[in-house]
Amino acid sequence: MKHSIKVVGEARVSAAPDRVRIIIHIGNISKEYHEAMSTAEKSEAEMADTIEKAGFLKEDLKTLSWNITTEYEYVINEKNEQVKVFAGYRYKHSFEVELGIDHEAIGRILQGLIQSSLTPEISLDYFVSELQEYKDKLLHQAVEDSRHKAVIMAEAGDARLGSIISMKYKNGYQHMTRGMDNHVAVPMMAKGTFRLPDITPADIELSEHVSVVWELC
Repeated sequence: MKHSIKVVGEARVSAAPDRVRIIIHIGNISKEYHEAMSTAEKSEAEMADTIEKAGFLKEDLKTLSWNITTEYEYVINEKNEQVKVFAGYRYKHSFEVELGIDHEAIGRILQGLIQSSLTPEISLDYFVSELQEYKDKLLHQAVEDSRHKAVIMAEAGDARLGSIISMKYKNGYQHMTRGMDNHVAVPMMAKGTFRLPDITPADIELSEHVSVVWELC
């Protein structure tokens, strides 16, 4: 009977982000549907103009989501009853602009938004663009880690490690993205001079797991 041992190999690596997404949410509420649509059209045109003035192409501004929904609120009527009342049509549009880590360029975009009539919510999402080289390195290291552990266990059991019988990709590759949780409060800074804080994005921790069955001789 052939003896074997199954060992999970692990690998971790740190990667420095090289790209950033500027996530921008704008919206408003209007009593009439046509007013909501008109506001949406004007806001989108101003967003595109702001991006262009910051030195980017309008095509660099990508839509993540767009919707107009009905919104209600609860009020107390003259009979002291809580009733549902139509509040208006809520317009929401989320954009992203992706670029290399260039805080001067990011600052130009944020300054343009501050000087516009828009009241957006903004966040920065730093990430690593090239995944394959990290994936290859992690998988190689995970198999080597399994071999290292298996050799020690085999020697402890007075056996010798043989060849690989089978391997299973255990958890899959963890995507390399990490939000900064840095929401810039633009609405209350209107018409002011904005200076982007000194931001050094943290390295992104990546990991892989591979389950390997080794022959014991």
